[in-house]
Amino acid sequence: MQQISLLAQLSAVDAELDDLHDDLGDLPQIVKRHETVVRDRTQAVEATQKAIRDLEHLRGTAHVTLQELQDKETRLAEQQFQVKNNREFDAITKEMEGLKAKRAEMDDVLRTGSVREENLQATLEQQQRELDEAKEILAEKEHELEELSGDQNDELKKYIELRRKLVPQIDNALETEYERIRTFHREAVVPLRKNSCSGCYSAIPSQRIMEMKYNREKIYTCENCGRILYCEDVAVDVATVVEGNV
Repeated sequence: MQQISLLAQLSAVDAELDDLHDDLGDLPQIVKRHETVVRDRTQAVEATQKAIRDLEHLRGTAHVTLQELQDKETRLAEQQFQVKNNREFDAITKEMEGLKAKRAEMDDVLRTGSVREENLQATLEQQQRELDEAKEILAEKEHELEELSGDQNDELKKYIELRRKLVPQIDNALETEYERIRTFHREAVVPLRKNSCSGCYSAIPSQRIMEMKYNREKIYTCENCGRILYCEDVAVDVATVVEGNV
């Protein structure tokens, strides 16, 4: 699904949540902050896991390379007894010295890699504990939010669940930019209306509108207010989105 369509859906869902949250104080924002913490710590865990996998792969290929170097060095040592002159002998000797240097370098990579992997494993354990703690806190805050919502509970659950499904589908950089804009404008993503930004009513140049219609993968913003814009034919019916996703 196009990112702009996902952003438009997220904006529509957040608009509904904003209305529901008006009477709930700071708790919704607290939940969002903890969502960010969980996301960041999840990414940190995944990055460390990848680093460990890369080291394991390096170790596997390094052992093969070391054996190949050793075999080649052995063959060259045998050839030294078959040379016809000093020039050939010196050339083989130089090549063997190069192989020995490569083996020493590879040994050093394996030795330091082992130490680094131990450090990464310790880091991963700490990161996993922090992630588990963050998830537990998030679950507690979400529970508080649901408890405080009272009569709004069912509606709130629907939109929270829908938001959980939408956010992972959106590029991290776009979601970050969306949240940044939300700090200035409650509606961060708005449609074009009569060739104008429906957030601040500033006119949008015709060339920009044409680009928006034919380049649906690119994200365009209003030069006046900074809101993310989308064409009217991407209009979002929140009720339809809820029915289709929850």
